[in-house]
Amino acid sequence: MLAYFILAGLLTAVKADYASEAADSDSCAPSTPESYGLGLHVASVFVILVGSGIGVFLPVLMGPSSDGTQNVVFRRTFFVLKYFGTGIIISLAFCHLLQDSFETFSNECIGELGYEPTAPAIAMGSMLVIWLVDYFGARWAALKNPASNCIPVDTVAEASTPKVITPTSDSKSIFQGLCCESGCRPLQELDPTSKRAHWDVQLLEGGIVFHSIMIGVALGAQTDGFEVTFAALVFHQLFEGLGLGARIGALVWVNATGGVAWKKWLMCMAYTVITPIGVAIGIGVHQSFNENGKAELLAIGVLNSISAGILLYSGLCQLLYAEWVVGDMRDTSNAKVVSALTALGLGLFAMALIGKWT
Repeated sequence: MLAYFILAGLLTAVKADYASEAADSDSCAPSTPESYGLGLHVASVFVILVGSGIGVFLPVLMGPSSDGTQNVVFRRTFFVLKYFGTGIIISLAFCHLLQDSFETFSNECIGELGYEPTAPAIAMGSMLVIWLVDYFGARWAALKNPASNCIPVDTVAEASTPKVITPTSDSKSIFQGLCCESGCRPLQELDPTSKRAHWDVQLLEGGIVFHSIMIGVALGAQTDGFEVTFAALVFHQLFEGLGLGARIGALVWVNATGGVAWKKWLMCMAYTVITPIGVAIGIGVHQSFNENGKAELLAIGVLNSISAGILLYSGLCQLLYAEWVVGDMRDTSNAKVVSALTALGLGLFAMALIGKWT
């Protein structure tokens, strides 16, 4: 289904009215090869590799072990990094991906689009596809294991109370509809060993990988302003890695033989190498790659829009709503709420600030 929205975005742009295109041929031409600093571009591959690796592996190393134990200092630091990462992911979706996709599709080198809100339309389509996959996946899981959906109040109170009064429609809690008709005990944090928790994090990484490969290629082929973009991208990868790594580190990989623990390291490694691979590709094709070419702009715009939709759904629904409104943060202590809100705000600010240079 994602392929459908990619194709739709491409067809929309291909149908642009190029008859009214007023772009100057010089402004849309590729930069001259003489201005390309090959040595600095090659060095950027290794610098970004290290920055990405530190960002994603650090929270995982500080996260809980397979038996659930965790150092006190690590536990508190991990808690802060977790919500700092939530801010990073949400800010990445709004201030980087969505903004970049708007700018890409408004570039004069593409021409006049037949449908102007192409970027938000693709992002909306991407978000809806992910939501449908998530929704029907949850329905399938509930049908496979209906007993785990909730614990009715009747079974808890049966021993001490002869009758449980079901709230009327007027007094029914707005959250009770999320449980069984007879009422449930308060929702708790999503089980980090569950397939659902693992799917959510894999979905999050998928959106980041879409984005990372394209920014790597663009950086590897960039000529003018490379130094500033390179410096900003190092911090971008570091902070983005912290956000993703905190989510990977929160998962628990259950296996009697410990044979699946390698999956979390594989996820970390995938994030670590994907942007450097993109930079290497950009270096290899820099003589033929035109950052203002129509094909290149279309590819970057479509993939950024898709990634924006994925991360908006993940950040707002799976992280903010699921953890704060109906999750464990709803009933936690005020001290933890203040700490988490502070970390969330810092994450939002840090990534939004980096958006000025990327």
